[in-house]
Amino acid sequence: MNQPMNQLSAGDSLFSSVRWPKARNPRRAEVLAVLELVIPWQELDALVRPHYRADAQRTGRRGYSLPMLIRCRVLQIFWRLSDDGVEALVLDSHSSAKFIGSDPWQPRPPSSSKVRGFRTLLKQTGVDIEFDLAIELAFIGAGLQFRIGCVSEPVFRQSPKRKDNE
Repeated sequence: MNQPMNQLSAGDSLFSSVRWPKARNPRRAEVLAVLELVIPWQELDALVRPHYRADAQRTGRRGYSLPMLIRCRVLQIFWRLSDDGVEALVLDSHSSAKFIGSDPWQPRPPSSSKVRGFRTLLKQTGVDIEFDLAIELAFIGAGLQFRIGCVSEPVFRQSPKRKDNE
């Protein structure tokens, strides 16, 4: 049976299929492709899994998947983002949303409070140091160096009102 024209599956989502003709990949997508290849995802998953079980619980609302939260943390580390910054980056950037495994037709990507909770969990359990070390060792092993980047946005403020001297 054919699917109605206005319904798209997650694999055929408008968000992931629209592309400019003859467009080159954005710089962020190229950086994320390097991260995808270099970072030891299974090692990070095994490191954090004993402490994060929200995505495997049998009752209540399931948490976000561990791989998605690990990828959000990696974005946060490499672009020096706040918790709110990670949420904004994933909502604004097609490459970042694709990197963490998010899709607009699926449940919303992790909010800043969920990212903060995950970051806090890593810190409280002491896994954050091992997490960062595993990433650094993977880059050293690949013969790559990296510098932390940042995403900045303009800030608008109300101009102070001037009194006219009359």
